[in-house]
Amino acid sequence: MADSLLAKLGDLTFTAEEQDAVVVTHNAVAILAEDFASSLVGKVVSPPTIDGSRLIRQFCSIWKDDKVLSISEINSNFFLISFASPMNRTNVLKRGPWDFQKYWFALEQADPNQTIHDYSFQHMCIWVRIHNIPLSLMTAALARVLGASVGKVIMTDTCLEDGNMGEFMRVRVLFDTSKPLRRCVVLSRPDAKASMCPLQYERLPLFCHG
Repeated sequence: MADSLLAKLGDLTFTAEEQDAVVVTHNAVAILAEDFASSLVGKVVSPPTIDGSRLIRQFCSIWKDDKVLSISEINSNFFLISFASPMNRTNVLKRGPWDFQKYWFALEQADPNQTIHDYSFQHMCIWVRIHNIPLSLMTAALARVLGASVGKVIMTDTCLEDGNMGEFMRVRVLFDTSKPLRRCVVLSRPDAKASMCPLQYERLPLFCHG
């Protein structure tokens, strides 16, 4: 709505009175910036409009141990989420991606200087499994190199929960959801035949940027 209104205003000529700026003191009218330090904004990236009240009930229950204070529906599919501390907010981000009715519930840190239209919700942080790696190369160093072909590497994991080396490496990456999902990476070595390494995304929700 706001985008279309701004586009229409771009074709108009304004009077001198309309162009006079209204000067305000930020601290007098704004919510304190500290209040945003423990907040997230979220959007369900889905074609249909979702039931906001149902989403609020669901995630208040899921995040109760992370001391969520409130979830407010700002606009259709768009929410402001407040936590008791920045640590609680960070814990929720680390455990993502989240979904609602199988659609991606994208989260970003709240910025006091942005409008709801400034958030792109374009990047997802997710664990990716890299298969078909020779045992001698199951290292965190190679996981970082191969993971960088998918997105920005956040952390790596080359062992299963019991401490044994698994049949794949895991790497947590931040990737651009506006691009097609990468399905494999080719591992090339001077002393061996190149091999194709399939990629498997963990807990990948449905999402649409169409």
